[in-house]
Amino acid sequence: MVETGALLSILAGGITALFAVFLTFYLRNQWQEIQSLRAMQTELEQNAERVQALAELLTGDLQRQQVDLPIEVPPGTRMEIRYVVSFPSSLSTSAFDQLKHTGMFLRLSPEIRRSLFELYDAIDRINRLRQHRERIHFDDVGNVHIVIDPSDLDVEPGATVSEDDLPAETRRRLADLREMRRAMKEVNRSILRLIASISAPETVDDLELEPYLETDRRSDRRSEVRAESPASDEVEVNLEEMRSLLRDVERNSVWSRFM
Repeated sequence: MVETGALLSILAGGITALFAVFLTFYLRNQWQEIQSLRAMQTELEQNAERVQALAELLTGDLQRQQVDLPIEVPPGTRMEIRYVVSFPSSLSTSAFDQLKHTGMFLRLSPEIRRSLFELYDAIDRINRLRQHRERIHFDDVGNVHIVIDPSDLDVEPGATVSEDDLPAETRRRLADLREMRRAMKEVNRSILRLIASISAPETVDDLELEPYLETDRRSDRRSEVRAESPASDEVEVNLEEMRSLLRDVERNSVWSRFM
């Protein structure tokens, strides 16, 4: 009896230890999955802010026309041409990369998983186009500051200065800058189309991005009926909608109340 009691005691202790290990492992996994959901929500919020900064830069760049027009400097004036671009950070994908390797990703509905892949595919394309635009900018010309002062030129007093009156070096820098801007315009438009496709309607309105929306989405915004367009750049769920969906998934998890 003594030996049987000791054996049962050892067995019970072993089972208790195994249960404790299993429970610790399970709770740790639950904590990691809830944290991954919260990290995703933070990443989507940060990306929405970066998208807005990038869109403002690109729309402003497309509207800069001074350097694209023939340069004329009226008498007694001095012209400065500045082309300085401070690029915002790339859109982040680290939280999504981490989420894909957790059990939580498989517990998301197929619709949410598909929308996440579509959304982050668009984000990846924005990052690659942004890097391409950055290479065009800095490899070809870089930041530009050109000063045109008629008093430094060989022109008659009171005469209007045209580009023909400028030094050869200044004309070359203007030509290089215009060539760079021509190369960047289509890249800018491609990025803005992708940004419009993943932005909330309020953001599209605030940033005046409707011209860059796909034709079917413009109709959707008027009729509130979403049409499928698999061949377009259109993303079914925008950044804010995805953040709201993941917030709901977190709230519906029992463990989120304790972690």
